[in-house]
Amino acid sequence: MLTDKPYVILNPEIEFVGDEMMELMDDCMSFPKLLVRVRRYRHCLLRYWDENWEPQEMPMDDDMSERIQHEYGHLDGILATMRAIDNKSFVMKE
Repeated sequence: MLTDKPYVILNPEIEFVGDEMMELMDDCMSFPKLLVRVRRYRHCLLRYWDENWEPQEMPMDDDMSERIQHEYGHLDGILATMRAIDNKSFVMKE
């Protein structure tokens, strides 16, 4: 993630904050030319342990919330293609 500094995130857990969702075109290095329309929570709270085994919490909104949900899904073997809104949610990039 492009942030102000690198983070070590161990044993992450996500809590979704509120019910507000957003739709967006997600891309992934697993499918470099594919965009997939998905729904994600607009706000979440990331809980994790840092490199010193100190517990941390980081609230995330909008693009950061989307990004951490995308990466968190990979921990469970979930790809953006599996989160597609419907069968018309796939677009190839030129």
